[in-house]
Amino acid sequence: MLLKRAIVVTALLTIACALLIPTLSAAQTPSPTSSLLVKLVDGLSVQEQADVIARNGGVEISSIPALRLHVIQVAPADLPQVLANYQADPQVVNAEENKTRQSQAFPTDPLYPRQWALAKIGWDQVFGAVMPTGSAIVAILDTGVDAQHPDLAGNVIPGTSILDGSAGTTDPSGHGTWVAGIAAAQTNTTPVEGIAGVAYAGVRIMPVTVLDVNGLGQDSDVIAGVIWAADHGADVIVMAFSNPGFSHNLQDAIDYAWSKNVVLVAATGNDGVSTPTFPAGDRGVMGVAATDPNDSLVLFSNSGQSV
Repeated sequence: MLLKRAIVVTALLTIACALLIPTLSAAQTPSPTSSLLVKLVDGLSVQEQADVIARNGGVEISSIPALRLHVIQVAPADLPQVLANYQADPQVVNAEENKTRQSQAFPTDPLYPRQWALAKIGWDQVFGAVMPTGSAIVAILDTGVDAQHPDLAGNVIPGTSILDGSAGTTDPSGHGTWVAGIAAAQTNTTPVEGIAGVAYAGVRIMPVTVLDVNGLGQDSDVIAGVIWAADHGADVIVMAFSNPGFSHNLQDAIDYAWSKNVVLVAATGNDGVSTPTFPAGDRGVMGVAATDPNDSLVLFSNSGQSV
């Protein structure tokens, strides 16, 4: 079990490094959403929960019972006042804007398949010599995963889409499939196909769709995805997205997954700054920056305490 976990953690650290290829900066993140995340105190009845929402404003559009969390839709013009109402209510633990997280990176360099990073972690020394036993489940929280991709055939198990309720096994963007391929693409395929996955054996991919086709996702969906993955047997959760805004409720979801012995890994971002981004900067998450073939920090990579 320890060997399996060590291999998976090493693999995911490599994945997170690979994710940090230049893309939109945090400054280009879309404008704030017009919904709130509201966490209520424990012990309220269904009617009492409804009363809290009725007196403070907005319309509940979903909830995450494991965290006593409610997603409240609010007219943009009313958001500051409604947020203040919830924050002042004694039956509310916390209330915050439902932030948008953005996917990090997408491979465009035709030399990408050379995968110099594999040799850097000694992958070539264990491939063919060490065959992990058992199976670890890696949840890819992203745009979905194309389960029919020839490089992933047989390595993808049904997951879920927080966005539409499907099994998450399609990917209109391709970003999630790319991340899954770095983790678990088959080796020595016939005919020759794609790349070699870091975790070349003993890993299954669990897709959890939390980002849309543009690689954008709200905290409410990310939180629901973390909870779902933790409750459905994930050993590792990969989050290749970021935002500089801290969320108390996202931290609660990460704590929940951590309590179930889930390893969480996230990309720090591509803004070339040292200020924290999240979820990479959350307690219990391995935030990973990007390095080059000389093991030096690349200029665009974020760094600092999140790493």
